[in-house]
Amino acid sequence: MSGLVLVFDLDDTLYPERQFALSGFEAAGRWAAAELGIQGLAADMTRFLDDGHLGQLFRMALAGKMPEHQPEHLASLLEAYRDHEPDLALFDDAHWALAHFAGQAKLGLITDGTHRVQAKKVEALGIAPHFREIVFTDALGGRAFSKPHPRSYELVEATLGAAGDRFVYIGDNPSKDFIVPNARGWTSVMVHRPEHRRIHAGAQTAAGGAPHHTIASLTELPAVLGL
Repeated sequence: MSGLVLVFDLDDTLYPERQFALSGFEAAGRWAAAELGIQGLAADMTRFLDDGHLGQLFRMALAGKMPEHQPEHLASLLEAYRDHEPDLALFDDAHWALAHFAGQAKLGLITDGTHRVQAKKVEALGIAPHFREIVFTDALGGRAFSKPHPRSYELVEATLGAAGDRFVYIGDNPSKDFIVPNARGWTSVMVHRPEHRRIHAGAQTAAGGAPHHTIASLTELPAVLGL
């Protein structure tokens, strides 16, 4: 008998990634104040984030307060961010979806990012029991295995799949989330909550990466999947 396999992205799909970023900025700011005597760093990092400076915001913020900083200062600032204990909460519709589909589908999770950081997020959200398989792509061999590398999707198929199963991937980033699911015959669903500020809101749709469906809430999943 065929079944349904729902595989979720984590950041900005199940919880607001900006929530993690802001709590991390506060932790990094506390470190900078205690160790370097710098004040206001968290506010600067938040401003850079909201201006779209994702890759360099730590360096930019530290340089703005301490132009002659050393590499070890930046490394320690990043460590304070990554190693903090986040206080996170699921989106309301994500909480609903995990409960609603618990008895109807096999659930999986695929997430990019530093392994220990992503593991802290999963622990803070308390969601591990919902999933039969969680793939931290970084644990497969580093950033080279981040989406759209196919390995994580292959692992989920091998672990959760059976003959005739229907696979669905739910994510938020059209630059990477849906390329492999589309190529492997999965159904792809993008959740785009208009009221929510996504970290990667400006991501461009990759070739072959357009989702089959776009929804404003995970409560719409049953309808778009014909369930």
